[in-house]
Amino acid sequence: MEYVFGTQEDIEVLKTKGSEHSDLTGFHQIERSYPDQTVTDCFRVVRKLDSLEDGEGNCYDWYEIDRHYRFTDKTGPVAQQLVESTAALEDALCEYDELAGARMGEIEDAMCEQDDANDVRISAVEDAVCEIDAIISTISEGGTINEQNLG
Repeated sequence: MEYVFGTQEDIEVLKTKGSEHSDLTGFHQIERSYPDQTVTDCFRVVRKLDSLEDGEGNCYDWYEIDRHYRFTDKTGPVAQQLVESTAALEDALCEYDELAGARMGEIEDAMCEQDDANDVRISAVEDAVCEIDAIISTISEGGTINEQNLG
C-alpha cells in the first residue's frame, strides 16, 4: 500500500493506493524505510472522502486526517557509518600493532647484538687490566719488564 500525505483546501488529506480499497478509521502509524532514513507518520482518520479505481486495477482512497505528525530517523546510516569507521580503525590498529611488534623484535635483536659486543669489549678490557696488574706487580717486586711480561 502506498501512502501520500497532502492538503486539499483547508484540510489535511491522505491518499492510499493499492491493489484493494482501504477502509481506515481511527489512529494509525505508518513506517516507511529508505536507504538513508526511516519515516514514521502518525495520524487520525476523520472521514473517508472518496474511492476510485483506474483501468490497471489500482484502487485509490482519499481520507481527511488530523493530528498528523511525522518523525524522520536518520540514525540508521549514521550508525552504519560508525560501524564501518570502527572496523576500519580496528584494522588499522591491528596493522600498527603488527608493525610495532616487528619493529620491537628488531630493536630487541639489535640490543642483544650490542650486549654481546659489549661483553666481548669488557672481557678484552678486563684481560688488559689483568695484564697491567701483573706488570705492575712484577715492577713493584723489583723485576724487569721484558717481552714475556707483556705478552
